[in-house]
Amino acid sequence: MKKATGLLAAVIFSAVTWVSASPLPLDNQKVTEAFAKEFGGASEVEWSSSEDVYIVSFKLNKDVMRAWYTADGEVTTVQRVIQKEQMTYLSAKTVLQLSEEQTILSIAEISKEGELYYLVKTENDNYKSIYRLSASGEASRIEKKKKK
Repeated sequence: MKKATGLLAAVIFSAVTWVSASPLPLDNQKVTEAFAKEFGGASEVEWSSSEDVYIVSFKLNKDVMRAWYTADGEVTTVQRVIQKEQMTYLSAKTVLQLSEEQTILSIAEISKEGELYYLVKTENDNYKSIYRLSASGEASRIEKKKKK
């Protein structure tokens, strides 16, 4: 009896794990198919949605990524966490200049509607900031928050 109970518990645990780890947005087949076609080898897939926007976070080839889809299954934005060495030369040079006065927290490469740019999160003793950098190295601060 104990073996049967243990086996049943293992089967239930496996089923719950499988269902909760489902990489599919079950309510939109177009989005599911588009994601599978574009990012077929993805792992650690997690979905969220807001109104008619589906957001998927995942890993692909060791890269941490996020993609935004319309309800029609069209990808609008792709974000990839990168290192400075993966940036264009001019944008990496700008990050090096930023790092002289601030700590670089993260760099994300954004591809949105045919445009490539970077979001660089930084902090110093007083503020956390986000900069938008073009591939040519032009930077503009898009957010500045006082640290608590």
